[in-house]
Amino acid sequence: MAQIDADGRRQSETKFVWFAVIVAVLFAAFPAIYGALSAPSGSRYVGYQYNTDDHMVYAAWMRQAMDGHLFFDNRFTTDPQPGLTVHLYFFVLGLIAKVTGIAVAATLGRLGFSALFIWLAYRLARRVTDELFAARLAVALTIIGGGLGFLYWHNFGPEGPVDIWQPEGFVFPSMLTNGLFMVSLCLILTTFQAFLDARTSWRAAGVGAVAIGLLMNIHSYDVLMVALVMVGFLGAALVQRQVTRDWLLRSAVIVAGVLPAALWFKHVLDNDPVFQARAATETYSPNFRQVVPGYLVLMLFAFVGAAMRTADAGTRKRRVVGIALAILLFAGMYLLASNHTGGYFMGIPAFAGALLLAIAAVTLASDESPGWNLLFSWAVIGTVAVYFPGLFQRKLTMGLSVPWAILAAFGLHSMLRTQERSVRNLVVALCTILLGATSVRWLARELQFIGTDVSNTTRHPVYLETDVVAILDYLNSQPGKKVLLALPGTPAQARDSQTGNPIPDTFLKPVLPDLAPFASGLTGAYTYAGHWSETPNYTHRAGEMYRFFLREPLPQVRNVMSDEERTAFARGIHANYAILPAQETVNYLPLVTAEQLGEVVVKGSRFSLVKLRE
Repeated sequence: MAQIDADGRRQSETKFVWFAVIVAVLFAAFPAIYGALSAPSGSRYVGYQYNTDDHMVYAAWMRQAMDGHLFFDNRFTTDPQPGLTVHLYFFVLGLIAKVTGIAVAATLGRLGFSALFIWLAYRLARRVTDELFAARLAVALTIIGGGLGFLYWHNFGPEGPVDIWQPEGFVFPSMLTNGLFMVSLCLILTTFQAFLDARTSWRAAGVGAVAIGLLMNIHSYDVLMVALVMVGFLGAALVQRQVTRDWLLRSAVIVAGVLPAALWFKHVLDNDPVFQARAATETYSPNFRQVVPGYLVLMLFAFVGAAMRTADAGTRKRRVVGIALAILLFAGMYLLASNHTGGYFMGIPAFAGALLLAIAAVTLASDESPGWNLLFSWAVIGTVAVYFPGLFQRKLTMGLSVPWAILAAFGLHSMLRTQERSVRNLVVALCTILLGATSVRWLARELQFIGTDVSNTTRHPVYLETDVVAILDYLNSQPGKKVLLALPGTPAQARDSQTGNPIPDTFLKPVLPDLAPFASGLTGAYTYAGHWSETPNYTHRAGEMYRFFLREPLPQVRNVMSDEERTAFARGIHANYAILPAQETVNYLPLVTAEQLGEVVVKGSRFSLVKLRE
């Protein structure tokens, strides 16, 4: 009878996880399916609505893999470079793209790792609780959990709570927008669970070493976050007297898995000046007053649940002190953030102090459950890690909602444990609506972007029009190295039909789409000014494109190139193609004629491709 009950329990769990996978993947896939089916005649759906230019960076790597390259270079610049980058995730997707195309391969990767993530999240939750309801609630909140961003919602720009605009910090927005985030989350969960399993298993050490090595290769920033979290976890394990020599040895094997990818990363950084410039891009974390409302409700439930965990009087008192310390730390950061207007929030001394307080909070709140300790360490230290004083600090937010959501689910379960089932279900439903409201708005925004044919970047469309499709197809058909020049994009802010005033937070299809990223991403062409981060000194080079394509000066562009200067400029960077808009397409810009540049090889009504004279 006990075996039958156990089998029934496992079947019930499996059915639930499959249900969660199917529902989440269908919702995550819906915008892409809708976008593809809604494509205007002759156009081509790009496959992305959010951060389209960044997706073209990924596409450029996939495009190189389609050509059989394992070592990638940067297609968004014409600068000399050794081509040393290896990215295994996009290499594999590139091989798949040879059959499916780039957009489909990227979508399959995004959805596949979204499904895998749900299984891994459920496994992590079940390590900490035997209560099926708590574990299921943990999975649900992990998938949809957000903050108060839905109350401050807008469509464009990084203002307001982070759950409005920073997908990597939350699960469903990542499922909707970025496969790289989902595979990274899967590797993070695999690594964390390997550290837990390494307490008794050498096999886990091997799995963890591979996982963290892959993580270092495909999203290296996350390894720093994992390292900081594991310091707090080690402190908790020491307090609980759980550390053994074998566990430390196996954990060291996991850590050693980082070395091959880390050494190669350093080699690339030391020898590739283009990669150096890219790595120096400033990606500062937002003000902490934007972070808190993005996670606030999850935090409150998590802290209440932590305080309610079963323990003896001494342990409970110590845990309450740890929880109070974490809350005071966050409150202090919130108060100090009033003076943070940009750049680093904390220097090295301040960050070290905050990190030590976070570690102290984790150790004081520690539990006999290693899994719970890891989650609490990830939540508390992960929140502080966002302000590590490095240029890439914003990227350390990866998956921060995951530990807060799982802990929040445990807290909500603890608060409702003694309630009648009807009351419990009602409260859970209301909390799910509250915590999932932001995810609903993310989905609605994706559909809105498709409907208005504009990415959140404002300069990139969702659909490539007929002329652009013909240009990209032509470039793909041409052998050899292609170096292309194109004007940066011009957004189209909507205006009131009566007053003519701009409508806040409303953009339409770009007046002039930024086509350089699509050329680099979808054809493998090198572009002179292709991406705000990938192109060294992008602002200057974008200005050079205006000087190249304008025949007359403008107030913003006073010194345009002569025909001789254009020819010399193109020869100097070995450019052989240019995308030239028709004058009617951008009647606000006095453009050169195709005859001034070379021979038209693709003639369109709005855009033409010109082969530059040699």
